[in-house]
Amino acid sequence: MLLLVSVGAGRAQTPPPPLTLPEFLARVQATYPKLAAADAERRTAPAKLLEKQGAFDPILVGDHTFTRFNDTGSPGKVKSFTATDAAVEFLTPSGAKIVAGAQLNRGDVKSPLSVTGVDGEYFLGIKLPLLRGLGINPKSAALQQARLGIALADSTYQSLRLEVLVAAGSAYWDWVAVVQRVEVAAALLELARVRAQAVRDRAQAGDLPLIDVVEAEQEVQRRIEGLEKARRDLQKETNKLSLYLWDEGGIAAPPPPPGAAPPAVDPGGVLEELEVARLQAQALQQRPELRILAAAGEVTRVDLRLARNLRLPDLNLSVQPGYDSGAEGAGPTLKAGISLGLPLRQRTARGLEGQAERKLEKIALDLQFERQRVQVQVQDAANAVNQAYRRYVAAREELRLAQRLEQGERDRFTLGDSTLFLVNQRERSTAEAANRVISIRAEYEQALVLFRAVTVQL
Repeated sequence: MLLLVSVGAGRAQTPPPPLTLPEFLARVQATYPKLAAADAERRTAPAKLLEKQGAFDPILVGDHTFTRFNDTGSPGKVKSFTATDAAVEFLTPSGAKIVAGAQLNRGDVKSPLSVTGVDGEYFLGIKLPLLRGLGINPKSAALQQARLGIALADSTYQSLRLEVLVAAGSAYWDWVAVVQRVEVAAALLELARVRAQAVRDRAQAGDLPLIDVVEAEQEVQRRIEGLEKARRDLQKETNKLSLYLWDEGGIAAPPPPPGAAPPAVDPGGVLEELEVARLQAQALQQRPELRILAAAGEVTRVDLRLARNLRLPDLNLSVQPGYDSGAEGAGPTLKAGISLGLPLRQRTARGLEGQAERKLEKIALDLQFERQRVQVQVQDAANAVNQAYRRYVAAREELRLAQRLEQGERDRFTLGDSTLFLVNQRERSTAEAANRVISIRAEYEQALVLFRAVTVQL
């Protein structure tokens, strides 16, 4: 009976260091391949942002042209000119395009070129959209969405991370529970073997009938079968746990030995309502699913602003002051102009706008549902923790009473006032009660892992 009271009593004298849940989850987070792959995908978001920023990199452009042509005023007379220009162009996210450069036109230039001073003309110009493209345009929209993509990728990773840790935590406690069940089965078998030998000795002395020897040996075989089944369950749970254990090189790590399971301790207790309410509010702020929807909404709002901007007329103002220097130079120069384009139909812009508006409606409904789901999920997880604890208290008391009955029946058997059959029954009842305590303790810990995950505490 003492072996059943303390399920850790059958372990080796020098067990390996216990594999605690925090240590196990830390290893899963650091080396689990699916999380590593998700983290690699998450780290592509900054690279995508860098790509979109590249649309606004300055561009150096240059051109040199030499032309020989026939003078239309004097047929047969050959003229020539050279035109050289170089400039740096800057496109800004606001839609303005800035150009700074110089040009040198010499010789008998033809329209639209004009001769510059011998030192060339230097200029600084700007082309500014006044309606369409002002503040938002396809390139700036892609840049904004790439910035939002970093938060979206991180939230997606965090959602998968919590999902994996919940599954890993559940596998961990299943493994711990089955290790303890093996210990219970081994202790139960040891009791049967000791009693079988005692029954044989008493039968040889004529104190018990020989049929009791048969019954005692039958019970040993029954408990051997129970131990082998428990060991098979341990193999399955160990294999399941090993799927979450990897080394830093991406190679599967060996599974932990049964002795690495932590010793059984009583659960921490119930969750207070005020604490649950506080963590419920925290979950509404931090749950990655809600952040994913919020980020998706921001991305769609960018699409909506772009679609509405595309419906505006294409009105642009360009101004380019400069200075024509050197001999034959004209001094200060100025080029200015305005262009206007009026779309006659707006089907593309209206279609994009309608798509964005409908998508925002869907996201708003999804967000409303998800917020309610998160609140219900947190409350349900808290209820599962509290109910498991109350069940554990009842099961622990049941185990205590079963142990008393077992000991009482054993004392009666020693005095000749009971039967071997009843003693075996009492021992099996005690083992079943011990296994229920183990199972409910595991359920409590699994519910607690889920509660911590849904409240973003993992």
